[in-house]
Amino acid sequence: MKVRKTKFSVSKKCYFRIQLEFENEGYKDIGETMFKFEVQQAVKNLCGEIGESFVDVLKYDPLFREAILVTCERFRVQLHGALTLFNCYENKRCAFRIHQISSNLMNLVSDSRRMGLPIKSV
Repeated sequence: MKVRKTKFSVSKKCYFRIQLEFENEGYKDIGETMFKFEVQQAVKNLCGEIGESFVDVLKYDPLFREAILVTCERFRVQLHGALTLFNCYENKRCAFRIHQISSNLMNLVSDSRRMGLPIKSV
């Protein structure tokens, strides 16, 4: 009896927690669709039109201009490079700050640098 083996490949995901910072802080809020468009433009400028389809915004906070991006593991380096080289939004100097990169979404939630613990005085 012959056993047929099939390969099962799971595309591993990679998650980025990023923030868009401007040189002068007095800038209007950017909506989620515009933020996603700018991320895709950054990737498109570096990798071409095919590259922009590998990035998606999971969550966006317009108050802090922070987002969680998801991409496949093999595209991680290209996305990192594209975000690093991005420097202009509507003729205003800005930059994407990459705070965390993780292969597990739960790791982005448990960030000890942003955790605030209440301090009880005795």
